[in-house]
Amino acid sequence: MNPLHTNFIQQVTGRGLLTLSLALTLAISSHAESLESSNPFLPPGYGEKKPEPPKPVVQANGPISREIEFRGVVKLNQHYQFSVFNKSEQKGYWIQENQADGGISVRGYDADSRTLTVNMNGRSERLTLMSVSDAPLPVVSSVSQPNTKATPPTLPPTIRNASTSNNNSGESRRRVIPRRRVILPKK
Repeated sequence: MNPLHTNFIQQVTGRGLLTLSLALTLAISSHAESLESSNPFLPPGYGEKKPEPPKPVVQANGPISREIEFRGVVKLNQHYQFSVFNKSEQKGYWIQENQADGGISVRGYDADSRTLTVNMNGRSERLTLMSVSDAPLPVVSSVSQPNTKATPPTLPPTIRNASTSNNNSGESRRRVIPRRRVILPKK
């Protein structure tokens, strides 16, 4: 065969293969899109962009927010209940919307901004739901006591007299518990 003829055939088949592979790629991608849209096993709304949740509005701390923390919210039977924590009393409350407890009343919850209007001592303020923190909680450690010689506890006179009258030899009677041995099976 003529070398020019062979070169021409190779060029034509190379272009044909490129065109064929491009056509196959387009056909497969369009077929995959139709499979995805008609797949009965995917949940409704699959692949749609979800709107980002709104970021909570940060407000300056007022006098109530220094005493009260808005810690949580629950919706049960179409009624909201809010967890508020009184820092000065070290006590938490679950208060239903438009109700009061412990001198604290709550109303006007806004789910979009996650804020709640709290009334306390005639003052009103909007509190923002506390966010989760990755910071570890502080650990309270006990202060070591100075090394002093331990004194035995003193017994009341009635118990002291009873224990000396029962003990003839002056030694304390202790019940001796025998040790138990464990015998393991041999392998």
